[in-house]
Amino acid sequence: MSTKQESEAPATQGAGTLRHGEIGLLGVLMPGLAQVAPAFNLFFTAGVMAGLAGASVPLVFLISLVGMVCTAASLALFSGVYPSAGSFLTYIARAIGPRTSVTVGVITLLGYIIAFGGIYIFVGQYIVQNVLNNPHIWGITQIVTIVYGILVVLPVVLGLKFGVRTTVVLYLFEVVLLLALTFTILAKGGAHGLSAAPFKWPSGAGTKDIFVAFSFAVLAFGGFEAAAPLAEETRNPRRSVPFGVIGTVVVSGVLYVFCSYALIVAFGTGHIAALAANPNPFQAAAKTFLPALAPLITWIFLSSVTSSYVAANTQTSRVIFAGARGGLWSRTLAAVSPRFRTPWAAAIAFVAPSILIAVISTAFTDPGTAVGLLSTFGILGLILMYLVANVALIVQWAKFRRTGIHKSVWAWVVVPVIGVLVLAIPVWGDLRPGQPKPYSYLPGLTLALIAAGVIYMLVLRTVRPRTLEQAAALLEGEVAAGSAAL
Repeated sequence: MSTKQESEAPATQGAGTLRHGEIGLLGVLMPGLAQVAPAFNLFFTAGVMAGLAGASVPLVFLISLVGMVCTAASLALFSGVYPSAGSFLTYIARAIGPRTSVTVGVITLLGYIIAFGGIYIFVGQYIVQNVLNNPHIWGITQIVTIVYGILVVLPVVLGLKFGVRTTVVLYLFEVVLLLALTFTILAKGGAHGLSAAPFKWPSGAGTKDIFVAFSFAVLAFGGFEAAAPLAEETRNPRRSVPFGVIGTVVVSGVLYVFCSYALIVAFGTGHIAALAANPNPFQAAAKTFLPALAPLITWIFLSSVTSSYVAANTQTSRVIFAGARGGLWSRTLAAVSPRFRTPWAAAIAFVAPSILIAVISTAFTDPGTAVGLLSTFGILGLILMYLVANVALIVQWAKFRRTGIHKSVWAWVVVPVIGVLVLAIPVWGDLRPGQPKPYSYLPGLTLALIAAGVIYMLVLRTVRPRTLEQAAALLEGEVAAGSAAL
């Protein structure tokens, strides 16, 4: 076979196959719930949001919940038509085209790698400070970060069921204790009684930063789409995957609203400044209302972030695997473990760069700054995918109409438009002018991230034009092949 023919060989040649029907409805729901990591987000963003929105944090979460349900509905509708490990890559490729899909795919995967690099170094530092009692050993944070990264990728390599069971155990530990604290606070009436004030829009000076608080609330739902890439390994994916995607947003959103309300009343609506200034407000609330739980706050956090990592690695490795199987990047990443039937190469390819970025970042700045910048920068790549997926659903609706297939305007047009409008809030919050350094670099860094996706697509179009043309069909794999079950 000539070199030209080799470059144009079927993209799936040599790729492994995933184990079909491996998990059911619960198995496809749990990765999304775990990846959202409610305790992690509540513990470390509720105080920041309170400093921006005052007592109205639950209201911000409630409005964000409505908007994110709209985006989840877009992905759910797509997953019912094109179930695939390619997830958003498949949806965008089918609706808008493979060029846009590849561009967005590269941007999103780079964003995930960068964002998780920030979280890795944060977790490493947290373990050193709160578990190891901050020993003064040079390089200890970096060593712990590397070891932790290896530990959270192992369940993904050892099998889908093993990984899902790990997330279930960790998630239940996290949520049960979080709800125990929440119910205790509400049963005792908080610091000064229950109040409806947290569900009122702030007035006066409190309104100027509330839209910035929305950016934190929307980002707290990041990872809800974890069910979609599991379609090829799920029984009855056209029913289970949409349920998993939307169910993740609803369950997580209710937890955010409910638990943030408990935190506000635990401090009192008149003492929001104290809440915002507290570095660990949930631990302070636990010491007052449920002292037996206070020593476990550290372990609740670690359980939350670990289950999130296992779920994120599970989801993203499938997206990388599907892209490699379709020839969109190196086909070596489509390797599947003969024993566990898991995309081990894709999992390692996702985690290893994140850990490397985490460790290198500490050579240029302090861990706290590295965490904030990497996480904020990286998550913008994920938001871009959400935005394009919403637009893709509208495009798909128009395509259906031209072929005589009529879909609901409300579900296929109005809902994604609402999703786009809500997602515009965190984009503005993160890229707004006047931010201090290094956050003032975010607009330029975001443009560079988009440029990387465009350049990669152009190179692929030159090197493997046939692969790019066939990307949509190749991404879908066996489950969606020939699917017209609309």
